[in-house]
Amino acid sequence: MPYSASRLETYRQCPQKFKFTYIDGIKTASEGIEAFMGSRVHEALETLYTDLKFCKTVTLESLLDFYHRSWAKAWHDEVKIVREDLTPDNYEALGEKCVVDYYNHYTPFDQGRTLGIEHRVNFDLDPEGQYSILGFIDRISQPKDKVIWIHDYKAKSHLPSQQDLDEDRQLAFYQMAIKQLWPDIEEVELVWHYVMFDQEIHSRRSDAQLEDLRQETITLIQEIESATDFPSKKSGLCNWCEHQSICPQFKHLFETKDLPPNEYMGEPGVQLGERLVYLQAEEEKIKKELKQVKEALTDYTKKKGVETVFTKDHKILVKFYSNIKFPGRKDPGRQNLEKLIRDAGLWDASSSLDVYALARLIDKSGWDVEVVEKIKKFGTPDQTPWIKAFPKNQRRGW
Repeated sequence: MPYSASRLETYRQCPQKFKFTYIDGIKTASEGIEAFMGSRVHEALETLYTDLKFCKTVTLESLLDFYHRSWAKAWHDEVKIVREDLTPDNYEALGEKCVVDYYNHYTPFDQGRTLGIEHRVNFDLDPEGQYSILGFIDRISQPKDKVIWIHDYKAKSHLPSQQDLDEDRQLAFYQMAIKQLWPDIEEVELVWHYVMFDQEIHSRRSDAQLEDLRQETITLIQEIESATDFPSKKSGLCNWCEHQSICPQFKHLFETKDLPPNEYMGEPGVQLGERLVYLQAEEEKIKKELKQVKEALTDYTKKKGVETVFTKDHKILVKFYSNIKFPGRKDPGRQNLEKLIRDAGLWDASSSLDVYALARLIDKSGWDVEVVEKIKKFGTPDQTPWIKAFPKNQRRGW
């Protein structure tokens, strides 16, 4: 079974979605408005270059007419708009702007000869043909002899960095395919057109980078094919996922959101969730008050010179343990302390300079006495209170 760049990326983003889509074969009519708009822009640019290939004059007016007719013909009720402040008309207008900007940027479209449009590629990653990649290149052009440009149109609202695109796998796969199709080609350029920003970004891959990608991809495919568990992975992409209604992360929301108010409030999951929220809020209040009471009790025992406080039914023990307090990450002297620990070869042993672990270690670790004394100079004497309440009838060895 051939894999595509999008199929592999789906697994990386969410193994559960991969399973729903490619293993279980669950079909859904739901489609995000962003993807819908991107498809219409792609269709317009595909039509543009197809007509140009046959020496047909394409005006901007005729191209926009095609775009709007394509939008109306493809529109369906399952197109999903996540942003509630936007309408289909807003997105249709945005797609039109993408087409206009692209047309004005590249007219008269003489940047190179077009060799392929929506060009299908299917190639093997290994000599045995066990692992293969399938894809469709938006456009292939030849700006000069022995040089190929691989074009990809993106209608995304995020403009990636050069580093992001230098690490992109999809077009690098296509470069592998081109090298197999036309081994005499000397240079291959990867070109992204981010049409929403009217930006063209280029990248190249060396043979060594392509070999690394080949090995990495085979390993990933082996992982997929041996997997027995496909966990869900929550991310910002979940809002646009077409499988939310059956995903463990969102299934409960879809099962309860349309319930009548009385049934909703009586639903066991909702009740337990509300109870948990309440108890967690109470827990935070209690923690805060407990800290305040312990601090006040510590001050009280110091002033009174006592170690045990008695109530009607309990006795409270308050003890102090001497230790050394070292500078925290943002405190003065921290960098010098870290350098000393590293130079002494004790960084790993001190838990990457966990100051609490360090305070425990210096007296029990058996470290060099001279190093310990240097470390102690960074600290200040401190006392840590230990407070515990016991029933009066419980003995503790006294």
